[in-house]
Amino acid sequence: MKDAIQKEISDLTRRITAAEKAYYREARPIISDTEFDRLFDRLKKLEEENPELRNVNSPTMRAGSDLVSDFPEKPHSLPVLSLDKCYNSDELTEWIKKLEEKNHGLEFTMEPKIDGAGIVLYYDNGSLQYALTRGSGYTGNDVTDNIRTIKSIPLQIGYKKKIAVRGEIFIKTEAFSNFNKKFDGAWANPRNLAAGALRRQKSTETAGYPLECLVYEGFTQDTPETHTEIIKLLYDEGFPVNSHFVLFSDNMKTPLPVPSARLLKFSEIKNSLEMFRAIRGKLPYEIDGLVIKLNNIAEREKLGYTQHHPRWAIAYKFESPLAETQLRAIEIQIGRGGRITPVAVLDPVKLSGSVISRATLHNQDYIDSLEVNTGDRVSLSKRGDVIPAVEEVTEKGSNSGAYQLPETCPACHSILIKDGAHLFCPSDKCSARELAALKYFVAKDQMNIDTLGGKTVEYLYQKGFIKNPADIYYFNYRQLENHEGFGEKKIENIIKAVEESKKRPFTQVLASLGIKDIGHKAEQLLAEKFTSIDEIISLAEQKKMEILTDIDGIGETIADSVIKFFSDPAALELIGRLKNAGLIFISGTRKQEGKFKGTTWVITGTFEKFRPRDLAAELIRSLGGEITSSVSSRTSYLLCGKDPGSKLKKAETLKVKIINEADFIRLTTQSRKNQDSGSNDS
Repeated sequence: MKDAIQKEISDLTRRITAAEKAYYREARPIISDTEFDRLFDRLKKLEEENPELRNVNSPTMRAGSDLVSDFPEKPHSLPVLSLDKCYNSDELTEWIKKLEEKNHGLEFTMEPKIDGAGIVLYYDNGSLQYALTRGSGYTGNDVTDNIRTIKSIPLQIGYKKKIAVRGEIFIKTEAFSNFNKKFDGAWANPRNLAAGALRRQKSTETAGYPLECLVYEGFTQDTPETHTEIIKLLYDEGFPVNSHFVLFSDNMKTPLPVPSARLLKFSEIKNSLEMFRAIRGKLPYEIDGLVIKLNNIAEREKLGYTQHHPRWAIAYKFESPLAETQLRAIEIQIGRGGRITPVAVLDPVKLSGSVISRATLHNQDYIDSLEVNTGDRVSLSKRGDVIPAVEEVTEKGSNSGAYQLPETCPACHSILIKDGAHLFCPSDKCSARELAALKYFVAKDQMNIDTLGGKTVEYLYQKGFIKNPADIYYFNYRQLENHEGFGEKKIENIIKAVEESKKRPFTQVLASLGIKDIGHKAEQLLAEKFTSIDEIISLAEQKKMEILTDIDGIGETIADSVIKFFSDPAALELIGRLKNAGLIFISGTRKQEGKFKGTTWVITGTFEKFRPRDLAAELIRSLGGEITSSVSSRTSYLLCGKDPGSKLKKAETLKVKIINEADFIRLTTQSRKNQDSGSNDS
């Protein structure tokens, strides 16, 4: 019996250690969070029941480690550990009761647990000295230069004593979706992308990622009495803190740290858990639970720490609802960049209010970790309550072992090339890649030709009417009059939308070209630096990479992609045809010393004239202004549209000037007239 338990403990230890390495060090999860927690809890239970079999190096005795060799290591001033976990309100209530056994009248705080990459910011004499990843909990990697590129992190603060600030680096869900589309869905989730961006070798490359930060803990030389005092200090010093902060106390006069915080009685804890569960999908970032902490600092010190976690805090984890179904087939999707993505075709099953029939399997590593194959019965979850995910095999079918991806491209039969965890088709002439490039070009975030949907583009491609994006502007759509499904009105709408797309600004046209490694931020930087596409082509011909890398936010990887793309004869031919078709290849957004020079703007809500609202951001930049993602004391203006979020409330609290769409149009119209007259005089 003991031999069987020892074998299970050894197997669990091996699997958890491998998963920790992939998650923390490589930012490449090989199992889901749900599966990891299940394995960890099983190991913990076995060790508690059989303490003589516990290994001193068991994963339950330490925090995971994200140490990598690419960045120098430094020791933390205090342990930076993991959190203990609970999974329902009864377990949380039991944890609180244990803490209250020796001390009644305790206060607790609750905040969303953001699913990102942990960071510790070290300040002294009001300046950021260095920033470390969580690492082993005792030592972290120095990523200071990369952290300095994140605009929401203050580099200077008024507090002059030493302070260590813990926070989470993350990417908002919408920003992740937009960014990931540019790269054929190369990242499984925002956390992977944030963790990878934080470990870029050059900070200029990190600057090209839409990274954000929220801080949640501070350790100072002073002796604050409560956690709420620490949060207030951080908020007052300009750090971004979570607006969804709750304090549970019997004293309804306890001061709150931030204007948006709420003070509730203990009887409302269960309701608060349900409230957070309900709004989880509406938050602008992914969370995988809540963090509950003891508010009193002196009581925290009495409780102390284990080797794995503080005894005064716990994570309430949202258990993803699961559903079981049959995996019928695995289809291979091919992106415009050639990336191969296996997709599970499932018997339809209802989960969290929607019917699921497909789910990505990411890559061979993910498939191997699940040992999944066609015919297996599998459990599904919705990660972040949105993305369907195959979590585990509940019953093996007739196919033993894990499914193996093909060695050749299913569309063009080219031999696939492995790059990192993914396989790629190398052929530029691959029909699947050509079709994916067309769909990308017409999509909402690119040229936004809404009447050319996926099925219409597929039909036109399969009939040989269009093969590349330029063909969209040369094809005579009236030829479709005798084709089924194409009535006169539909044809007129397509023609109108195609013509309308010729008015898209240079940045959108640049984005639609699908240059490898180029995200929206890099496109914006190129449009600000160069007045036309011809300037970029000339630079590429001369291989002047240093001109590109001198641009703040563009590193060698992006610069190399720009040079390669604009040196490719096929790309130059495409650009020439698009230019002749009437698309805009002259920048209207070169950064000028305009009226908004020296001002910082934040945008919230939706707008009538600026759809997408990136157009408003583009206009602000063209007049010399800077765009940031969060409101702070350094924000000059909040441009506020319909249905604004929490940014409006914070702007009102900080007395930031708020401008509506009508006033903004008047202001920018006058500014552009002044700029035009000024440039004519010179």
